[in-house]
Amino acid sequence: MPSRQKTLKTQRAMKLVSSLLESMTGIHIFYVAGLLIFLTLFIVIVVRTLRRPSAEMNEIKESILIENDSEESMKA
Repeated sequence: MPSRQKTLKTQRAMKLVSSLLESMTGIHIFYVAGLLIFLTLFIVIVVRTLRRPSAEMNEIKESILIENDSEESMKA
């Protein structure tokens, strides 16, 4: 029963927050701005990743393996 009570309290709290946000005028601007910021950052990261030279990507990949090898040899 305690988990059911928590669920009911959470649902009531979410309804309160939802009704509060719906009653605010101009709140949709923040939703749109957040979505635009997210999409812009996502596109920038994807483009920068795809435009990186494959030699640089291989260097990064190999450096991770080299670091792990050197740490293991130091422990032994």
